[in-house]
Amino acid sequence: MAAEYAIEMRGITKTFGSVVANKDVNLTLRKGEILALLGENGSGKTTLMNMLSGIYQPDSGEILVDGVPVSIRSPQEAKALGIGMVHQHFKLVDVFSAAENIVLGLDGERKLDLKAASAKILEISEKYGFSIDPNKKIYDMSVSEKQTVEIIKVLYRGADILILDEPTAVLTPQETDRLFDVMRNMKADGK
Repeated sequence: MAAEYAIEMRGITKTFGSVVANKDVNLTLRKGEILALLGENGSGKTTLMNMLSGIYQPDSGEILVDGVPVSIRSPQEAKALGIGMVHQHFKLVDVFSAAENIVLGLDGERKLDLKAASAKILEISEKYGFSIDPNKKIYDMSVSEKQTVEIIKVLYRGADILILDEPTAVLTPQETDRLFDVMRNMKADGK
């Protein structure tokens, strides 16, 4: 029988010295569900998601992925569990193309096949409704296009659970509507 929740965070607490960032937080997420965490600046939203993505580890509590307790000690471990995070501040190399940024740091062959990578990027783009030129340089992109590259990067690496940190903060209303359309397409695919 499949687990009821894709993600469960139970009793999560995280402190930084005497500052309590999260205290006994519980969160559940089903496959194919879009969930928004709302709160004031400094309320611990990003800290909570950084624990799910392996950047921080909780001081107490437990995380379950598909009903199985896990310890996520690094972003690589999160990736292996199908969890990918798109940070508010993008982590892209401006002089590289979209395709080069998406495959940067991947394990595998010594020789990179950018043609095959670009084909896979276009396949992901078509599947979810993105509009991206894999050969376009990051420095020539709008903020929305850069965010698209970051989202495709986590999908390319196999993420089924996507964490978007303040995804609409830098978008126009039209770009926000487009992002929501893409998110609904991912939801329909069980992401």
